[in-house]
Amino acid sequence: MRASRQRSALASRLLKEKETKFAPLDLQKADYVPPGMTKAFKNNRYTVMIYENQATTAGFATRVMVQNHFNKPIENHWSEMNRIKNEIFGEETVAIEYYPQKSKLLDTHNIYWMWIYPVNVLPVPIINL
Repeated sequence: MRASRQRSALASRLLKEKETKFAPLDLQKADYVPPGMTKAFKNNRYTVMIYENQATTAGFATRVMVQNHFNKPIENHWSEMNRIKNEIFGEETVAIEYYPQKSKLLDTHNIYWMWIYPVNVLPVPIINL
């Protein structure tokens, strides 16, 4: 319980600070690297874990996990996820969020996922404004 309170106090302090830029994590020095994770970035608000070459029904894609350090839902989640995508992968990168059928839903933590496919693999809507 003590570690949980310490983590919560640290998260509250970080939330009051100006958000920092993402920096890559050295996975060679990490205490634990989840199986399949190839890269990771962190700032004082979020950890972004990257799993490249993940098999999908449309070939291989990059799976990106985003979790804030406060273990709470991300406020303005669409805008925040888009901003994180832009900062790490570039503004011209297309990413999608996947909403599975109820029978396959895993929703046990405040973790957000996006998928990045190679160019011209994912159909993109044509919007005429």
